[in-house]
Amino acid sequence: MVGERWSMLIVRELAVGPRRYSDLLAGLPGIPTNLLAGRLRDLQEAGVISKTTLPPPGVATVYELTRAGLALRPAMAKLRRWGVEYGSPTLETDEVRPAWVLLSAAGRPTAIPDGHVCELLIDGEVFALTASRSTLVVHTRPTDAHASITMPAGDLYRFMSGHPMDISAIRAVTGDHSVAHAALNTLRGALSVE
Repeated sequence: MVGERWSMLIVRELAVGPRRYSDLLAGLPGIPTNLLAGRLRDLQEAGVISKTTLPPPGVATVYELTRAGLALRPAMAKLRRWGVEYGSPTLETDEVRPAWVLLSAAGRPTAIPDGHVCELLIDGEVFALTASRSTLVVHTRPTDAHASITMPAGDLYRFMSGHPMDISAIRAVTGDHSVAHAALNTLRGALSVE
């Protein structure tokens, strides 16, 4: 059972885009390296993930979800919603990562125009928020952004939890402000039960 839990957590980590082994290790606090290597091998053999090498200039080996792995996203979203409604309340000591909470917003209706990108910089991590058929897509692939928002993780968590926060008070916005505001409106309250 422990191995299956880690497999689900690896899929969750890869749901926002390709990750290096070191990124996965950092994003899965407490996983032993031998268990991570074994789970990655099992997921590859099952056809859920693939291992590729990025071309220059960023030559790196990364793991990413295959088509079969991407098909797990709706199930993962339902598990997240279940956890919000029925799971244990979060504690101050709980480990929380920006990617984890941003995935809670994926699939929400958004006013980000298709083809536009809002870059979100959270404590050194970069995410791209885009739209596909008026629903939010969250990924880590760097791309040219039409707008950029920078905020600390704590503000992101409070904002997505539905705590009052005036969007106009977020000053670290550059580029097309309408794209940035559309992204922020999509994220607002995404962690609360709908």
